[in-house]
Amino acid sequence: MPIFYRGAGPGSCWDTNDARQLGFRAQSPQLMATMDRLMNHIAQTTVTSPFVSLSRSYAIAHGYAMAGPGGIAVQDQPGYIDEIEIAEPLPLGLALLDLIRELAAVLPGPLDRMSYQHDGRAKVLLGMVLPKEFQHMLVSTYPQPGGTSGSPVRVTQELVTLVRALRDAEILAVGNIPASCVLARSPVH
Repeated sequence: MPIFYRGAGPGSCWDTNDARQLGFRAQSPQLMATMDRLMNHIAQTTVTSPFVSLSRSYAIAHGYAMAGPGGIAVQDQPGYIDEIEIAEPLPLGLALLDLIRELAAVLPGPLDRMSYQHDGRAKVLLGMVLPKEFQHMLVSTYPQPGGTSGSPVRVTQELVTLVRALRDAEILAVGNIPASCVLARSPVH
């Protein structure tokens, strides 16, 4: 059975609420799980969505648990990593979405006018993976045909969603994850 992780930084919703007792639910479960909301959830880090983010990576969850609205995790105010096991058949009303598969089904083809591809250098991906450290890679200008420069890189929300989904080894849950699926909650600092 696959194991998923979720990190909760100090002061976050799931820091103050124990999913072993409540399970996980989306902040706005009444919203429709549309492709636009999926991309906003990932690319814009919108939490007002019908999704719950999970990761297949303990290290990613650890990173999220180490910082939250309440600051950096320390011994007297730790973050938490929840370990979640979801088996088939899935609990009633729960669906798991692999973002890459969901997006691949709707991305434009190579001859379409709008593409999810970027038009900058390879380092543009660093700006999407680590925006705090490499934001300048997204606003730099790049050479263009005819020897001109000065054009900022074009990055679509679809591309940012793909890159961040891979970065975070992310799976989205739609519906409630029952408390019985939450195996452990570990403090980290």
